[in-house]
This record gives sequence, C-alpha cells and structure tokens, in this order.
Amino acid sequence: MASFQLRQFHFFKRESLKDLPEAFGQPDLLMASNGGDLIFLADSAGFIHIVNRKLVVRSFMAASDAHGMRITQMLHIHQTRTLLTVEENVSAATSRSAIKLWSVDSLLRHEDTQPVVVKYQQPTSTPYPLTAVAATPSISQIALGFAGGHMVLIRGNILKSKSTKQRTLHVAPEPVTNLHFVTDAAGTRVTLFATTTAQTMVFDTSGSKSEPAVLEERGCGIGCSLMNEEDELIVARDEAIYTYTVDGRGPCFAFDAPKVLLRRFKHYLLLATAAPSSMAPNLANGDDRPPVDATESRVYSYNDPTTFTILDTKNKLVAYTGVVPGGVRGVATEWGSIFVLGGHGTMDFFSEKDLLERLDILYRQNLYPLAVKMAQNGNYDMASVAGIYKRYGDWLYSKDDFDSAMLQYVQTIGVVEPSYIIRKYLDAQRLNNLTSYLQELHTAGMATSDHTTLLLNCYTKLRDEERLNQFIHTQEDYQFDVDTAIHVCRQAGFYEQALYLADKFSKTGMYLKLKIEDQDDIKAALEYMRKLGDTDISAYLAEFGRRCLGSLPSETTELLVDVCLNGMDVRAAAATADEMHDDMSAPYADTTSLLSMRRIQHLFADQPTWLAAFLERIITRRWLPSDSSRELIAEEDSDMKSAWNTLLELYLCSVESPLHELNSSSSPSEKQTPKERALNLLRNPRTNIDWERAYVLCASNGFTEGIAALYEQRGDIAALLDLYIEHDSLPSMRRLLDEHGESQPDLYIKALHYLARNPQLADNEELLADCLSTIEKHNLMSPLRVLQALGDSEQSGVTLGMVRGYIMRQINATSKRIEDNKAAIASYTSEFKVHSEKMDALKNKPIVFQSTKCTSCMAPLDLPSVHFLCKHSYHQRCLGDIGDSCPRCQAENQKLEDQRRAQEISAKQHDAFFDKLHHSDEGFDVIASWFAKSPFAFTKLIDQ
Repeated sequence: MASFQLRQFHFFKRESLKDLPEAFGQPDLLMASNGGDLIFLADSAGFIHIVNRKLVVRSFMAASDAHGMRITQMLHIHQTRTLLTVEENVSAATSRSAIKLWSVDSLLRHEDTQPVVVKYQQPTSTPYPLTAVAATPSISQIALGFAGGHMVLIRGNILKSKSTKQRTLHVAPEPVTNLHFVTDAAGTRVTLFATTTAQTMVFDTSGSKSEPAVLEERGCGIGCSLMNEEDELIVARDEAIYTYTVDGRGPCFAFDAPKVLLRRFKHYLLLATAAPSSMAPNLANGDDRPPVDATESRVYSYNDPTTFTILDTKNKLVAYTGVVPGGVRGVATEWGSIFVLGGHGTMDFFSEKDLLERLDILYRQNLYPLAVKMAQNGNYDMASVAGIYKRYGDWLYSKDDFDSAMLQYVQTIGVVEPSYIIRKYLDAQRLNNLTSYLQELHTAGMATSDHTTLLLNCYTKLRDEERLNQFIHTQEDYQFDVDTAIHVCRQAGFYEQALYLADKFSKTGMYLKLKIEDQDDIKAALEYMRKLGDTDISAYLAEFGRRCLGSLPSETTELLVDVCLNGMDVRAAAATADEMHDDMSAPYADTTSLLSMRRIQHLFADQPTWLAAFLERIITRRWLPSDSSRELIAEEDSDMKSAWNTLLELYLCSVESPLHELNSSSSPSEKQTPKERALNLLRNPRTNIDWERAYVLCASNGFTEGIAALYEQRGDIAALLDLYIEHDSLPSMRRLLDEHGESQPDLYIKALHYLARNPQLADNEELLADCLSTIEKHNLMSPLRVLQALGDSEQSGVTLGMVRGYIMRQINATSKRIEDNKAAIASYTSEFKVHSEKMDALKNKPIVFQSTKCTSCMAPLDLPSVHFLCKHSYHQRCLGDIGDSCPRCQAENQKLEDQRRAQEISAKQHDAFFDKLHHSDEGFDVIASWFAKSPFAFTKLIDQ
C-alpha cells in the first residue's frame, strides 16, 4: 500500500466545558449514548447519571458498591428507551456478571423502578468476564461475548423475562471483543457481526442454527468497531480502517496508529489513538490487504494522553486532531455535537464549523477539488458548487492551464453566464477549448442562437468539416437553434450541411434560398416546390418566383399556372361549402394564404412576354372552355377581369407571347399581330374587361379600332359616331347611320353638322340629303336651326341647290300652319266675344225668373221657392240638403271646376314645365301653351 501524507484541517471547534456537575468529576467514569437526546455516565460507586441537553443530571443507584459490584458496560437502546447495564464484582475474579434492563422513561420520572434482570447461564464452569454485549432494537435478542471466546445468544420476550432461550453460537480460541446486531427493514432477518482479537465473523441469528461465516482472520480491540448508516461493519485496526458486509471485506482507509476507541458522527469517524499518530492514509479495494505494522507492539497505559482524531473518509482528510490529557474515557455524539470525556474528569465539546468556513479554509490553500467534493457531500445546491468550479477554473486559467480550466468551466454550465467563459477564450484565441465548451453547452440544452452561431463559426474558422458534420448529423435531440445553424453554414459556404439541416427540419424557405440563391439550382428548387402544399408553395413562389422566371421561364410559368388554377379550385370549393354550411362558424378552408393570380403578376415585372403566356394559359384553361359557364365567386371574378385587362395592355404594348395559346388553331401564314389579338379580345363576347380601363389603354396607345369595339360593346352609338367624325370615316358613318339611324334619329343631327363643315368629302351631297330627309321626317330640328347649322361655319360649302327641296317643303308647311293658326284665332275671338257678353249681362243687367213650375217635380211653384242664375227654379222642399248649386247644372259646373283646379295644380309643376321645355324643339310653343292656362290667375286665390 502506497503511503502519502493525509491533509489535516481544523474543521471543528474545540471547547472545554466549565462548571460541570459533580457527576463528571467521579473517577473511572463510563460513558454511553445512542440517540434519545441523553448521555449516560456510570461511576465506580455504582451510580448511573442521566444528563440532558441542559446538562441537568438525574442520578440513581444501579449497583451496590458494598457488595463489590461495579458497572463495566452500558448500552442505550433508544428505539425502546431502554438502558442495558453489565455489573461485575471487581473484587472476585470468578464472579458472574449481572445484566439488567432499565426503563429510561421511568428513571426520568423519578419512579422507584426495578430493572429487568436478564437471566443466562454461564457457558463454562469457570466464569469468564463479559467483554461484549449487543441487543436488537426490539430487545428480542441479546448477544453476549466472553473473554473465554464464548458467544451466547439469548432470544425471547426478554423485557418480560418470559420464554427466553439461550444457546451458544460459537466458541473462539480468543476473547470476544465486539458484537453488533443488524436488522433488515422488515425486521425478519437479524445478522450478528462479531470480532475477536484474531477474527471477524458474521452470524445469521434469524433461524435456529447460526453457523459463523468468517470474514477475515483478523480481529480488533474492544470498542474498535461499529456499524455505519449503510449497515456495514467498520473495524479499526492499528494500520487501517476496514469495511465489512455480510459478503466480505470492502474498501479500507489506511490510517496508521494504535486505535483505542472508534465512534461515529454523521459521516465522520472518531478515533482515539494511544499515542500521537503517525498517519499514512490510503483508500484501497477490499481485495487488497493492507500491510501489517511489523514493529514490535507496545503496551499503552489507559491514562496516557490520547490523540483524538476526527477522520473524514469521504473526502479523505483529517477534519481535526488533538491530544486529550488523561486519555479518552468515552465519546458521546448528541445534540449535533461531539462530547469527549477525559480521564481527568474533563469534558471537551466539539462543534463542526459551518460549511462556508470549511470551504474558505480550502480556498485559501487552493484546494478546489477538495472543496467541490466537500460541497457535494454537504448537499450544496448546484449553483454554489458551480461557483466553486468557477473559482477553480479562474485559478487554473491564471496559471495558463487553459485545458484544465476549461474542464472546470464546463461544470458551471447552467449557472455561470456563458459569456464570462466565452470572453476569456476568445481573448486568448483558444478556439479548440472554446469549441469544447460550446459543444457541452449545446449538450446541456443551455445554448442560445448566439452560442450556436459561435460554435459553428469556430468549426468554420478551424475548417473542421468532420466535427461540423458530426455536430449536425449525430445529434439526436438537436439542442441548438436550427435557423442559426443553417445561417452560419450558409455564410461559411458549407451549403451541403445547411441543406441537410433545412431538409431535415422542414425549413422550406431556407432550403429554397440555398438552392436558388446560393447553388443556382432552379430546376431542383422547382421540383422541390411541386411537392409542397398549396399554402407553402404559394408563399415560396411569391418570394422566389421572379428569380426562377429569370432562369427557367417556361418551367416556372407552368408551375405558376398550376398553382394559380389549384388555388382557384380551392377557393371556389370553400365558397360553396360555406354557402352550404352557413350556420357553421368555421370556414371550409383557409384560403387567405393561397397565391391568387393578381398576386402572381408582379413576378413577371421583368418578363412581359411570359406574363402574356401565363395569362393566356390561365384564360384558356379556366375561362374559355365550353364547360366554364359556372358562376364565379367574387375573388375569381376579380381575377378574371384583371387577367383580361392585363393581357389587353400587353397586346397593345406589342408584347409577343412565346406560346400563342389563344391562336393555336391559326396557321403560320395567318399569324396575328398583337394588336389584332387585342381587337379579337375586345370583340370576344366572353371576355370580361373593365371598360374604362380598356378605353384608357386603347386611347393612350392610339388604338382607334379598339375604341370603336368598346363603343360597340357598350352600345354607345353616339360616341361611336363622334369617333368616326373625329377620324373623318365617312363610310363608317354611313354604315352606322344605316344600322342605327331609325332607332336613334338624333345621330343625323351630328352628321348634319359634320357634313356642313366638310362639303369636300365624297358622297357628301347624297348623305346630306338623307340627313335632311330624316330630320324633316322626325321633326328633329326646326328649319331655322337646320339652316343655321348649314351656314354657321365659315368653311361651309353647302349651296342653296343642295337644300332647295328641303327649304321649299318647309316654307309650304310653314305657310299652311300660319293659315290654320289664323282660322283658329278668329274662332277663339268670336267665342270669347260671346262669353264676354254673357258675363257682362250677368253682372250688370237684371234677371227675370218667369218659370212657373218646379224643375224637379214639375209641379206649380209655390213659396218658398229657390231660383238659380241658370234660369232653373225649385221648391225648397225639393232641394232638400242640396247646397247653392243647381242640381240639373251641377255636373257641367263640376267639370268646369275640375278643369280650373287642374290648371291651378299644373301652374305649380315647374319641373314638368322646364322638362318639357328642355326636350321640345319648339320652346315658344311650350311657353305659349303654358301661358294659355293662365298660371298667374291663381295668385289672388293664394293671397286670399
């Protein structure tokens, strides 16, 4: 076993207790404790003293000193609150030991308690001193070890002294030194560990037979063994401390010193050695036997100064060492502290320093690995342990040990801000170390996108494609930001790695960017896009369509056509479903992200010829087939209008489609020009073109035929005539007048003005005659206006001979109307004169009523009677309730009254008057007719 010096520290504070109770000053004290918050002392006079936390002592007589009895051993079984004592007669060498069980609770209550005496038989005729005793927690078994080597087991209801049985487990050739029971959690299996001065063995005392199993042919002294928390037997020998289980020896901890006493406190071992220790510690496997001190053994006096050592086997250090004058009489571990009873009646109190104090001691000595281990064993939280690693790493970094420092910094992941470590290694240009740290950061899932960027940049700067591939391809949970990884690989030119990540994580946009923008593989990108869903392909075509059109216009156009048509189908189906399920709140499908035709057109900004081809394909496949008479939804209707309008604009700009799909049936010799196709487009009855936009396009491009087609489509014949007049197209004018003159005779008025200004045109005289004849037939203009129109222009070339016939007809017609009017005037004058005379007679001359009979009953008149100005007379009784109107003339009078009221109402209808005046060619006749109705005659009626 290799030797090395064990580090020593003062992790415990030592204090000597002053003003102790009188019991602590008794000679030859024994000390015992095993939990239960109490310490037990036994003096040479046979008294047992119970000490509580406040050092208050309760004493009682346990053995009579008068008979020479003395307590030689004590065992506190805290599970049952029972104190086991062993009494021996120190004056008689062959006396029999007495074993008693005391109830601790009864003793504390000051009751006169009688102990339970454990009855047993000496295994030999010659009594031997009882050197070791052990009991199970339930005191169902007690084991006794004698100096003669006998081991006795007592079983049964020992506390009640009933049904106990005794048997000898084993007889060893040397004295028994220590006994320890171990009970499993269920309490069914009981194991007894035993040591002699020459052997270490184990017994299974659960059954009726217990054969010993020798663990090692070496033993230990009295009080130099114990059981730890893991139910392992700890044996302290001069050269080392050993661990045993039922299966054999475990690891050992070398500590070379003659051991006097072994106790346990938490994870510490408390050792009392008979002389100042010369330590050579080591930790070995159970299979390695430690060396045996070959020096001659020495005899130590019990009252010699004893070295008290607190050994931390977990951290492999000495937590405290010091000398106890007069030797160690006993060690008690109660109330979270260690109490050491000295041979001179002293009591030393040991308290463990706070963990921060212990760590500070290690920091000052730069013992950071030991500090980490101690913090972990002390259940330090992860952040605090990481802080120790950070201090350790900083110390190593200051010593330029970058590799070792990085190993410590890796342990701080999740606690220490990564930027603290990253800055250190960036400044030192230690990219390999930095790469290792960043890899661990990703493995721990603590990396951000910046860390991924930095790690990948490290790979790229190191040109370490192997590790880059390993990082990308071997990740199972991919603890990094994929977008950042793709971006960095792309920037560094590692396109294959970036494509792998983009494809694996369905980063479609980034995959297409790599294919299109970096590798210029447009064909592969188009094939990839065809595999996408409607929504995705719409989004990515909108982003990359222009670049694809620049490289592969035909294939891209075909893909755009398919996407556009599919989107129309989906939207139409969604609209139909929504109509059928209008009570459902959820729509049939989300169509807002689908690529519509109008959203596609801007992609062809640099490709007008392929835009024309695209529109021709859409129109041909969607709206021109014979079965496409279905009703369109609003959005598709807008798309269709936009397609027709845009295609018309392209044709008018002389854009030549590379497909000529709309004219695929034409032979090469009959190939149409773009403007011919535009004219066919305008004349096609199935087109749905925005009229105003088409007009602006045709007008701005000087496409007269298109404007004429638009006017024809709209039915605006007057505007069409104006167009012909503007362009002096006399044949077109004649054709238009022949087709629409009868239904719209006003066209001849415009034609008349035009012909009057342009007499030099061929066929002018014949067309002029037709115009005059139609105007005369429909009385479209007065003769005066016709003559003014013909002679108004200074450039007019119309001669009198051209209009002689028209003028003569108008003169004759006018003369005839004058004669008719004169005859009517004479008739009205005569009639007015007669009525005026009647009115004057009624007003100014007396009226004589000569009627002798009643006009109603034809009986002779008698008083009272009523006479009317119309010369009719009635009996008053015949009139009844009739008012002041003659019954016989009432109908005629009512008719006149109605006419008067009608005139009154008509006089107030000014809108009707002005409307009639506006639409009449003879305004004077309208005014004269209105005045004939005496419109001002009712002013007095209103005023009255």
